[in-house]
Amino acid sequence: MTATICAWCKAHSNMTLTSPPTEGSAGGNLKWAMAAFSCNQCHKMSVGTTLITANTGVPTNSTTRWWDDKSIHWTPESVGGRDFPDVPPHIAAAADEAFRDRSIGTLRSAILMARSVIEATCKDKGVIKGQLAAKIDEMSKQGLIRSFTQDAAHELRFLGNDMAHGDFVDPVDADDADAVLDVMAEILNEVYQGPARAGRMKAKREANKQETGAGTP
Repeated sequence: MTATICAWCKAHSNMTLTSPPTEGSAGGNLKWAMAAFSCNQCHKMSVGTTLITANTGVPTNSTTRWWDDKSIHWTPESVGGRDFPDVPPHIAAAADEAFRDRSIGTLRSAILMARSVIEATCKDKGVIKGQLAAKIDEMSKQGLIRSFTQDAAHELRFLGNDMAHGDFVDPVDADDADAVLDVMAEILNEVYQGPARAGRMKAKREANKQETGAGTP
């Protein structure tokens, strides 16, 4: 058992070996060794990798079992999400998941999740008729998103359409995923975050007026 900062839950946690280690030649008198581990806090999986000497089977700088050594390289190194505090929890959780998918390189998952977040946002605002294209246009018509955000949302929809229907022929790169997540975040900002921020600012201003005397010139 070894301890590290879990990339998934960010806790300093013991990691439990869950699979027999795999080894392979790294050249000379060295071998690489890797195995799957489970975080004792969140129970999600990470892969630990290190170099061991071919003859002894222990880390190059240790006399312990290699998975007890602190020089292990962990994959994923980090899993980064994003908080959306003014967004309904079920939508915010899905948006956070989209960013987490991107951070570990699962680009198609990130794009598909972002597309689903847009549709969930439409439904949350009562825009339920038609396909996603019609929903996006209706969101713009109601003034929930700006016209150029509407255009960007359609680009997101075009990119995700084939994947949503099981077609994975066209490659997806990191720039595609980043652009999609930017559009998703902008829509959430326009529909939820911006209005909530403005509401808090107005409430604070009115509270200050009450404290200093309402109606004072």
